[in-house]
Amino acid sequence: MVLESIIGEKNIRKHPIFIFFLTILICAGSIFFADLLFPKHASVLSVAFITIGIVPLVFNVLSKEEAEESICRRSSCTFFARHFNLIMLYVWIFVGVIFTFALYYAIVPDNAKVSLFEEQVGSFCRISGACSNGVPISITGKASAFGLDACKSATSDVVSCTLFIFENNAGVLIFTVALSLLYGVGAIFIIVWNASILGVFFGETLLAGDLVKWLSMFQSMLIGHGPPELMGYVFGALAGAILSAMVAKGQLLTHDAQIIIKDVIFLFVLALFSVAYGAVTEAVGMMKLTDLYFVMGFLYLLVIIVAVFLYSNTRSAPKFSLQS
Repeated sequence: MVLESIIGEKNIRKHPIFIFFLTILICAGSIFFADLLFPKHASVLSVAFITIGIVPLVFNVLSKEEAEESICRRSSCTFFARHFNLIMLYVWIFVGVIFTFALYYAIVPDNAKVSLFEEQVGSFCRISGACSNGVPISITGKASAFGLDACKSATSDVVSCTLFIFENNAGVLIFTVALSLLYGVGAIFIIVWNASILGVFFGETLLAGDLVKWLSMFQSMLIGHGPPELMGYVFGALAGAILSAMVAKGQLLTHDAQIIIKDVIFLFVLALFSVAYGAVTEAVGMMKLTDLYFVMGFLYLLVIIVAVFLYSNTRSAPKFSLQS
């Protein structure tokens, strides 16, 4: 890939933020060419083009990281040392897609928005049923849209709202893991699709001039239910990708298999916990328990760090001797 060659794969692996800028270029080009070549289906094909552009890059980086991790597994490397760059790779892709779609949505003429972002807006409208002239009335995240009826009725409570949100987000997580397992980095499509929806709604709030709602959404992405949901999908995608790479390379019967499987199981547990925690946090926010909502957002990062620390300390990596 030309862009990958210019920056250098080694730089991308050492500094995952480079993928953010590559994602912006790929997204901008994909939206432009999707609209130019297939204007009636640009909203879907732009996501497909982005996926096609990002998948080879992520696959190459994943393969190189996996080769280096095989050496790291033989030492006392921690969980973060083995997987931090890959985790950040997915995060920066997600952020890059959101940024590009929000900016693109905000600057294109109104008549172009219909064809460019029809499916993103339509998806939200079909889920929430709260749209006016094709524009969502309540501009929130995907899971919030699912939970409008279940979480805002007179009989709603935190438990029923949490279960409703978790049911839908867990379904997305399972689909993400399955795609990643079957296609290695196939979950990129799901990540890009969800990010494109969020990007459109961020762009809409910018156009609407609703600074309070925009700041509220941005805040929820940083310290609310956004991080647990995002990390849930990232952990799930990474678990499937690592397991897929292990099977493809025939490592099931190798010395590294035990550690790989442990990492995959741990990543999936983190993914499931993150999605559940995000559902509870979002339900708390929708019940107007604002203080608790942001406290839970702060606590999530602490819980993940403690869990990774404990896992790294209890893990026993096999030791290899260079002596015969």
